[in-house]
This record gives sequence, C-alpha cells and structure tokens, in this order.
Amino acid sequence: MNDSSGVLFSVPYEIAAVRPLRQTTLKERENALETAGLNTDLLPQDLIYIDLCTDSGVSAPSTTQIAAAGGIQTMEAAMGMAAEGSRAFASLSEQFCKVFGFPYLVPTTRGRAAERIWTKIHVKPGTVVPGNMLFPSTRMHIESNGATMIDVIGERAHDFLSQDSFKGNVDLEKLAAVFRKHGRDKVSCIYVELAVNACGGHPVALENLKETKMIAAANGVPLFLDASRILENSYLVRQRETGYQNRSIHDIARETCALADGCTMSALKDFLVPSGGMIGMRDLDGYRRAAMQSFLDGAQLSGSAMEMIATALREIFAAESYLASRIEQVDYLWRRLRGGIPLLHPPAGHAVFIDLAAFLPLVPVENYRAEALAAFVYVVSGIRLSKGPPPAPSQAARGADLLRLAVPARKYVQAHMDDVAEALLYAYAQRSEIKGLKQVEDPARSGYEPSRFTRL
Repeated sequence: MNDSSGVLFSVPYEIAAVRPLRQTTLKERENALETAGLNTDLLPQDLIYIDLCTDSGVSAPSTTQIAAAGGIQTMEAAMGMAAEGSRAFASLSEQFCKVFGFPYLVPTTRGRAAERIWTKIHVKPGTVVPGNMLFPSTRMHIESNGATMIDVIGERAHDFLSQDSFKGNVDLEKLAAVFRKHGRDKVSCIYVELAVNACGGHPVALENLKETKMIAAANGVPLFLDASRILENSYLVRQRETGYQNRSIHDIARETCALADGCTMSALKDFLVPSGGMIGMRDLDGYRRAAMQSFLDGAQLSGSAMEMIATALREIFAAESYLASRIEQVDYLWRRLRGGIPLLHPPAGHAVFIDLAAFLPLVPVENYRAEALAAFVYVVSGIRLSKGPPPAPSQAARGADLLRLAVPARKYVQAHMDDVAEALLYAYAQRSEIKGLKQVEDPARSGYEPSRFTRL
C-alpha cells in the first residue's frame, strides 16, 4: 500500500447488470461447430462462453452512457443539413474539441463511413498514400479512390519477438524515399494509424510522429491519423516514451492530435459504444464538404449515439483509471500465456496475437491454421476466437499468419482471462491433434459469404 494514495483500485468500476451464460456440453459445441461449417464466425451467440472475436462495438457501456442514450434530450429531429441545430451534436462537438483540439467534427455511423468520406475528399486518383500498415478498410477506401497505398512501417513490426516499444513507428527513410521517387505532387497525404492493429496493436511514439509531421510539412502534404485507438496509444506512450511518464492521457492525446491536419476514428474501440465514427479537422472548407458528404451518404449519427460518445469522453478523462484497467487486463492475459505459447512481443493495448506458424508448424498455411485452432479451442472450452482482419500486404509477403485474441473492455473479469489462458495452453499441449481444414467448394456460394470447412 502507498500511504499517499491509499489502496489501489485495480478494477475502477462495479458490475451493475449481468447477462447469464448457459453452460454448454461438449456435444452441443461439437454439433454447433458442425452446423457452422467449422467456422467460429458463424456460431450462435447463445452457445459462446467467452467471445474474443472482436473488441469493436461490444464493450460494456457505463450506466451513465445508457441513461444518456435513452434520455429525453435525444428525442429530437434528425440533424439534416444543419448539424448545428442538434442538441446532441453540440454536446459531442464540445467534448470532442475539448479533448482532441480539432475545431470541426463530422460524426458518422461507423469508422468505415468516416474513412470513406475523408478519402473521397482528400485522396486523388493516380497518387500514392504512404502509411504504417493501415487497417484493411482504410487501405480499401484509399485504393477505391484510385490511389496506391505504400507501406512505410518500420521493419521491426515484422519481427514477432522484438521487444521494440514502438513497432507502429513510421520508417522515416522509407517515407522520404516515397517523396524522392514520386515527388510531392503525387502524394495525396500521409496516413498514420495509432496502436497499429495489424502488427499487434503496437503504438506510435510521439517523437516519431513529430518527425513524420516535419517531413509532411516540408513537402506541403497533410498528415492524417487513424485515431480509432488513440487512448491505447496514449497510454502506451506514457508507459514507454521518455518524458511522458508524468503526463495525463488527455495531454498526450491532445499533443498527438496537434501534429495532425485531421483524423478519422471509429468510436467502437476506445469509447465503449455500439455505433459511431468521427472525422476531426481544422479546415472549414473540408468540414463543409465532409458534412455534406455524410448527409448524401446517409452516414449521419443518431442523437442517442452522439450522447453516448459525449458521455464516454467526459467519463474516460475524468477518471483515467478505466483505461489502465482495460490495458492491464490484456497485459495480464499476455503474461499468462507468455512462455507457454508463441506470442507477438511485447504486450500491447487491446489484443493478444498468436504466431500460428510457430504454434502449428506442421499445418501448412493453406490448411487454415487460424480457423483450425479456433475450432479446436471452441469445442474444448466454448471460447470463440477469430482470425480477425486480413494481414497487410507487407505481412502477407513475409508469410505472417496470426490469430488475434481481442478483449472487449469491461466485459470480462480476471477468471475469464484465466479460462482463456487454460484453454489455449491445453490446445498447445494437444497441438498434434490439430490437422488443419479444407474449404468446402460450393459453386452456389457467393464470394462474399463466410467460408465453410471440413477437417483434413
């Protein structure tokens, strides 16, 4: 105990409501998995014990958020073309500007909608966009506008065992080479993802972001952020970057945004809501164009969703212990698994990543290692895992094959993490039983439908 602060509250909230989980039998799980074509993504929710498929939009909101979403103030006319007339928009705008420093905000239904609108405005056909292993939807929106994505992440992002604290960093020499090769007129923007999901949720250092901004400014090119996980990135900066140990998360997040000309973000990750995305910007003309585009796209956010995000911003920065609890829970799971199974190092913010090539070395990549391991774990434990988003092109070229354990915020307790660890350690001990899967060929199946498998 520290006399100056008293007892440390390791979990800074209490559970106000619970949802019962049905105890399934081994036979029920085997039947459910067969019905789902051995694809854990198709399992019915009521037959899942712990769900680590995603942390997006499934974290537990606070009682204040729920009350705000259902309050009478959210029962107002839609924003239409005059967002300023919406009470909920005014509340969210005030909080967003106060926290992140961007004077203009366009709320959207999802982070994907924010990316689509932003890239329509800023990404030109025939240009290039350098970025640090961007999320698949970000890459897709850039490329659908006729631009080419160039990966300029540092090489240590590809080293699973490296202890580098900031594997999300931009390789500044790679970035400079883009300008030398293509010229500033052929670069639409630089896009930097914070807490880069593809390489394990690893953060970007503020020093690296400052140097990236200097290169952008020297070439007259805007710097944009994918700030969906800005809180995780800020927390890890405070933990790992010299000079930030005594800074607040709010100060670090504000300094991060001050380096950017604009940002897109999904609210479903850090802000504990089931819907919502945001575009932050400094340019009035860009704001007007983005607001009109969101209206035309039907991507405007409901009043209740805006109230939930505004409430989350107030609560999170009033008591930063929530964020510590969230990231330390992921760190706990990582430490429980470390040494027992092959993991990406070091631990990061929202998920634990397993190196499948090392976990299942006898199963070729074409035999769906991730899906096979997820199926095995579900049958023995009722825990759902999922491959997660596809790897970045630079990862695919190196043969990276990862399984992500995404931990929703405030949803599970320590005993749940222990159960996950025990199930995975058991799977590793029995890994010789996991033979891989074969995709079922069905000419009638659309290429957009989830795959189904059979065992080898």
